[in-house]
Amino acid sequence: MSHRLARLALRLLIAGTVAVVIALAPLPLWSPQWVIHVHVPLVVFVLVCYAGKLILDTFFYPRYP
Repeated sequence: MSHRLARLALRLLIAGTVAVVIALAPLPLWSPQWVIHVHVPLVVFVLVCYAGKLILDTFFYPRYP
């Protein structure tokens, strides 16, 4: 069970790092205003959905050793 939690923590760390890099990536100067207001919430939404999928797969997906 501990190796599953370690893999979960590693994948969440990688996903968080990728989300921060994407959220802080500079947008082109010609971007419309709505893109700037949608960019970060969309990245956070995708991160939360992915984290939920990882947690469900870790704890509720039957695996045999």
